[in-house]
Amino acid sequence: MPDKYDISRRKVLAGLGTIGVAGAGAGLGTSAYFSDEESFTDNSLTAGKLDLAVKADIYEYQGAANDGGQSFHGVVNGGDDVQQELTDVKPGDYSWGKFCFSIVDNPGYIWAGGELTSNDENTVTEPEADSDKENNAQTDSQIEGDGELADAIEGCLFYTTHGDYDPAEQGRPTETRAPGDEDDIILEGSLREILAALQTGVPLDGSDDDGRQAFPGDEEESFDDDERCLGFWWEVPTSVGNEIQTDSLTFDITFYAVQERHNDGSDNPFADAVLTSDPSSGTDDDLAGNEQPWITAQISAGPTTVVQIDLNGEVYGNDDNSGNSDFPEWPSNEDDYFMEANIDIDNDSIDEAANDDDFRVGYAAANSGARANAISNSSSASGNGGYIRRNTGGSSSGDSANRSDVAEEDVPGFLAFESGDQLSYTLILDWASIAADGDTPTAQLASAPGAIQVNEVFGGDGGEGVGATPNSSNDGRGDIDNVTDGSGTLQI
Repeated sequence: MPDKYDISRRKVLAGLGTIGVAGAGAGLGTSAYFSDEESFTDNSLTAGKLDLAVKADIYEYQGAANDGGQSFHGVVNGGDDVQQELTDVKPGDYSWGKFCFSIVDNPGYIWAGGELTSNDENTVTEPEADSDKENNAQTDSQIEGDGELADAIEGCLFYTTHGDYDPAEQGRPTETRAPGDEDDIILEGSLREILAALQTGVPLDGSDDDGRQAFPGDEEESFDDDERCLGFWWEVPTSVGNEIQTDSLTFDITFYAVQERHNDGSDNPFADAVLTSDPSSGTDDDLAGNEQPWITAQISAGPTTVVQIDLNGEVYGNDDNSGNSDFPEWPSNEDDYFMEANIDIDNDSIDEAANDDDFRVGYAAANSGARANAISNSSSASGNGGYIRRNTGGSSSGDSANRSDVAEEDVPGFLAFESGDQLSYTLILDWASIAADGDTPTAQLASAPGAIQVNEVFGGDGGEGVGATPNSSNDGRGDIDNVTDGSGTLQI
């Protein structure tokens, strides 16, 4: 018979207590928690890329000289090279073309830039010289140096698509203008004017949706039929005569892409400075009621300096053609308006006390101050056009003593343009040509400057116009700010 175990409840509890103490002591060296482990291995970060390729499709027409027209194509990506090179260009010759874009692999904003790198007179023929005298087309110093070809060639930049536009199927440009909607036109005018605008940079829009859109990214280099391209044409009109004989020109076109992510595409890669007027007064509102600067001036400093001035027609100019009386046309006074850049040069010591506005250059109506004075000082200048106000001294800051007004027509190397809608102004200064001018007062510029400073860009349109407070021609609103900030020193 087995032994009986006489275990009371008290003994059981006592035993368990003893075991618990022993277990606790043993656990310090031998017990473990439940656990598990998973790994996230082979992590890597790889930078994406943005590779811009540009495809050019170009058609050239020179009549019998090239068998009634010829086409060529090419893709520029890195070291590739595509050039248009024509000799024996004559009145009636023209070209159509397009640039289409592929960005691998990130969407990006694209800017177009360009520059007139030469515009040479070369050997002046007898009929060319006679034509210049008959047409009073230019001064003697211009005949010796700068050619007329860039001014004679008409051109246009416009939006199109890769699939909808075949350059070889177009007719004479000045008869057909541009394929598609007139709203697709970006720039038109002389080749010199177009290249001047490109020198300060032109933002391209990836689609016709509201707001500026980026161009799409592709997995690999490709040029889709429905994607947007930049179309162009140029023509030497048949009305051009002997003045272009022997002239030649060269120019560059450049495209720049920047990623869309973390960007709005507003940074201009071609301008050395972008100046704006201050919209914070509350009166510089666009049609949607948003504060916007009225003036935006883009500066490309260099041996040839370009000041591109654009006015916001929704602030003052009525560029939407709505007829809204709150936003009347600029200029309010067609006979008395101006748009001007105040430029300081290092030849006279930048920021010197006596005359920190060495060159005031602008475009103005015939009766507007500086232009009217310049016309009275000239034997040939008339009507609206450009002017230089040359300040050569004084005794105190801002002193305008010794200031002379000179018409654009009398200054080799200086050109001023106004757009057809009067919302854009282009000022071009070839400093070497200006310095070489032997006539006073520009002769007081001994050499081309090494640096400049644009103190301000500003404009006005008469007593009741943009500069008035309140502006009665602008529905009684307060003064629209019509003066930009300054550029600081810019190296030539």
